Amino acid sequence: MNKHHRMSLMAVCMASLALVACDSSSHGDVAPVAPTAAGATTAGPAAPAASASGAATETVIPAGFSSYASESIGDGRQCVVGAAVDEDGMNQKPVVYIEQTSGKPVWTRTLELPKDTYQSRATHCLHQDDALYVLLQSDTQPQQSLSQTLLRVVELDAGNGAVRGGGDVAVPGAQGAYSAVVAEGAQHLRWDDGQLIVAGQYFLLDAPDQRIDFQATFKADLGR
Repeated sequence: MNKHHRMSLMAVCMASLALVACDSSSHGDVAPVAPTAAGATTAGPAAPAASASGAATETVIPAGFSSYASESIGDGRQCVVGAAVDEDGMNQKPVVYIEQTSGKPVWTRTLELPKDTYQSRATHCLHQDDALYVLLQSDTQPQQSLSQTLLRVVELDAGNGAVRGGGDVAVPGAQGAYSAVVAEGAQHLRWDDGQLIVAGQYFLLDAPDQRIDFQATFKADLGR
């Protein structure tokens, strides 16, 4: 091959290489990366959705609980009422629960304190159809000589413990500052001719030794 022929081949090769380089720079070898939006975060596993039905019914008996009464409500179940106290053994909160004959709680409810009281205890439970009627005895202040004990009946759903309603017990004949008490025993919270009966005693704060019997009545819907 003569000198001129070799130079011609070299020129053709150099031109071909130039065309390839030009094509590569025009189109590129890597696709461009889309910019990330400001503040965007990488999505992790989805958080579990909150239950539409709310929190599950508690089945644990609160610490510091003491029972005041236990009444059979049929089907091998009992209504247990009482109060739970704090770590100092004070500030009672009313507690109601249903337990099976095995002693296992079906549901447990810590009830709200009635208005203008600082502690309360559930002392009686009465079953009627699908409802429970629970008597609360609540104190208005820590100083015993000045404190009033007020009464309230709360209606609960026997199936799940949901509060359906309630009514304060108006003690007949009591005037001025008084304190009421209902002794233990099923006869003090009972049904009589379609009416709910609350029977106990009261005394005026300025005459604590003079106890007076009373009997208050409610309708089934706790309307007097």
